[in-house]
Amino acid sequence: MKMQQIKQITLLFLLGSSIMFTSCKKEYINPSAASVPSVTTSVDGLMNLCAGLQRRFTIGRQSPLYTAPIGGAYSVFALYTLNIGNTAEKELETGKGAVTQGNAVVSQMWAQCLLTRTEAETVLDNLSVAADPTDRVGLKAYASIFYAMSMGTLVQFFEKMPLTKGNNAVFSTRAEALQKVITLLESADADLATTNPSTKFLSKVPAGIDIKNTVKALLARYYNMQSMITGTYNATSGNKAMTYAAAASLTIKSEFRFTATTPNPLGEWNFTVNVFGAIDSTLGLKNGLAPVPAATDPRIGFYISRTGPTTFPLKAFALNTTASYPVYLPGEMSLIVAENLARQNLFAQSKTALDLVRTKTTDIYGIGAAQPPYSGPLSATDLLQDIYKQRRIELFLSGQELEDSRRFGRPAPNSVNEERNRTFYPYPLIERDNNTNTPADPAI
Repeated sequence: MKMQQIKQITLLFLLGSSIMFTSCKKEYINPSAASVPSVTTSVDGLMNLCAGLQRRFTIGRQSPLYTAPIGGAYSVFALYTLNIGNTAEKELETGKGAVTQGNAVVSQMWAQCLLTRTEAETVLDNLSVAADPTDRVGLKAYASIFYAMSMGTLVQFFEKMPLTKGNNAVFSTRAEALQKVITLLESADADLATTNPSTKFLSKVPAGIDIKNTVKALLARYYNMQSMITGTYNATSGNKAMTYAAAASLTIKSEFRFTATTPNPLGEWNFTVNVFGAIDSTLGLKNGLAPVPAATDPRIGFYISRTGPTTFPLKAFALNTTASYPVYLPGEMSLIVAENLARQNLFAQSKTALDLVRTKTTDIYGIGAAQPPYSGPLSATDLLQDIYKQRRIELFLSGQELEDSRRFGRPAPNSVNEERNRTFYPYPLIERDNNTNTPADPAI
């Protein structure tokens, strides 16, 4: 993606302009926009840019908070498009070759994640402006969080992605991108261990995100992904995932909050526009994984409602335009521990961590499973299958479904009893038309 275009879009965003990114061939010029020096030489400017990171990541149908959750759910047959006039969503539901290079959801995910990353890098590259260490640690941690979530999103949906800016940027592997994410988060975590973000910084960014616990939770998530990124389990990464999962609070909320003027995009397009709903009361789980009967698992009723014989509107974090959306869930942390213990053949310990999710009656978000303890065979195959099932139900519409399907080795597209309709997304035309280093698209 072209450097000049990224800068111009970023500066327009800082002034509150509403830009729908549609083509890298356009040049966006705003003669009244703030100059780069006015942002990068001022602590207040960097803090304002940090505040803008959350807006870019979470507001609007083009935001990663819309594109990633529906992309993950559509890819594992969990969502249904209520109105086929929503072409981009219908293509994701169909999957395979129906997902084109021009798909709007795929294009927006790619563009907005890269723009979020660029804005986060602008903050990280200019931390020396902040003389006060408490200002600096806030800037660094917050920018690292959004760098991590933007690149972590791309890692979950694409085979490769550029880690640098400029014309014809070279693409890096998912493993390289994850390592960059982890390095930034660990540096921020080390700083947060000794220094708290300033009151001034916290007053400048939207309320809701618990910075310290979010950094630890994201490290758990991305170390967990890294543990299987090559297809062979890496116990070192797995142990790190468990360490950070155990350190992230299960009793403190970290969430994106919304108002009528800054609406939840999932709630807007579920509640107001009525674009999609759950495919059925099993959330699309197949091959013996579906809750039987679904009514005995309270999480089904927490996430969806059944208003008729074929429609299953979304509830919970997509209920309406002001519903909050969690950055991470307590259940995710427990299931990360259970997964890695199972992969290390520590089956009794894995069962204990798994049962923390299966038997809980509620948590800080009101999510209760109320299921009996796991009673299946204590083997890696059987435990991992139930952990995958619990992740699909517990973390519904989290955006992690496609990555989970690959990591747990679930049946691929065009295989017997397929459980996903894509393995990776194609690269959007907005990148391919302007970057000769764009790789060939994956077959599916």
